[in-house]
Amino acid sequence: MADAKTISPAELKRRLDERKVEFLFDLRNEDEFKAWRIEGREDFPALNIPQVDFVGEEDLYMDRFPKDKEIIAVCAHGDSSRYSAELLTEKGFKAVNLEGGMDLWSEYYETHKVSDTPLIYQIYRTARGCMTHIVVSGGEAFVIDANRHVEKIIAFVDSLGAKITHVVDTHLHADHISGGIDLAQKTGAPFFMNPVDAEGATFKFEELIDGMEIKFGGNNFLAIQTPGHTLGITSLLLNGKHLFTGDTIMKTDMGRPDLGGKAEEWSGMLYNTLFKKLKSLGDDIMILPSHADSIKEQDENGIVSLTLGGARRDSALFRLTDYKEFINYILSSIEEIPKSYHEMRKANLGIIFPDEAKKKELEIGKNLCVMKKPEQA
Repeated sequence: MADAKTISPAELKRRLDERKVEFLFDLRNEDEFKAWRIEGREDFPALNIPQVDFVGEEDLYMDRFPKDKEIIAVCAHGDSSRYSAELLTEKGFKAVNLEGGMDLWSEYYETHKVSDTPLIYQIYRTARGCMTHIVVSGGEAFVIDANRHVEKIIAFVDSLGAKITHVVDTHLHADHISGGIDLAQKTGAPFFMNPVDAEGATFKFEELIDGMEIKFGGNNFLAIQTPGHTLGITSLLLNGKHLFTGDTIMKTDMGRPDLGGKAEEWSGMLYNTLFKKLKSLGDDIMILPSHADSIKEQDENGIVSLTLGGARRDSALFRLTDYKEFINYILSSIEEIPKSYHEMRKANLGIIFPDEAKKKELEIGKNLCVMKKPEQA
């Protein structure tokens, strides 16, 4: 059988950024494809035929593949898609295989500099839309919402000649396994978290309290508890200019307030956060969230950010100043909570300890922490 070319996750991301992905062939099961698929800065044709249907019956599907476009084949781990890419190549199609499949794609990260003064980096987990932020000053590094592949963070900070001295989780994450406590334990840095969200945690932590200030390398972090997505979610205002919001405010919407099973009550808290707690902050403050809905939210430099003024102007919730309308809008947007979110919350409190295989299983699927518009729910 003809050999098919292989592309790496980094090469796939480059093509997605350049809008050069022409056709995607996904061999995973239909439910897996619907729950989580590769997305680009713009939409492109995608064909889903489960491996069990395709292998051995390939000739039945040949008319569904384009002759004039490159086909990127993908499966869970890269094996079935390699075979299929080779078969398509043998039949005269231009096909390549994604190395490592969705498994390796889920572990692909890219790092972008946000600011020089102070020095801020954003580490973006492409497949999951999770972001870690690192502030570096005076040879020290302050890490916010660490991803679970902490070796990548440690290696990057080492490359800067800095030492990790502070680790913070803005809230109890439900959509992914946090690396916060693991990073703190491996580096000896203190781990900060709001005690409301850390209730029931089995690990030691420093309390991140509303109004407290953390001095860091000549910089100042102000903790602002911004409940709504969770009760204890706490944003960090750096030098009055950069606001690390966790999942409170994201680029296209807000973090959904129903994950705790008290949607109406927590929606009211989110209203107070947006219209009272953050009211005094200026429009020019840059927001750096911890999640993105897709890579479409990255700007031309690969950074996911917005200004508070932009959020106030563009977000539907910021425009709903009437309390009842605000609550009703949220209640009409609620989606089902993935079962895995309950387990990941327990894992992030140190109540359960999933192994690597289980962590991958729990994180399968698209990030669903961002609130959808009612017509999308």
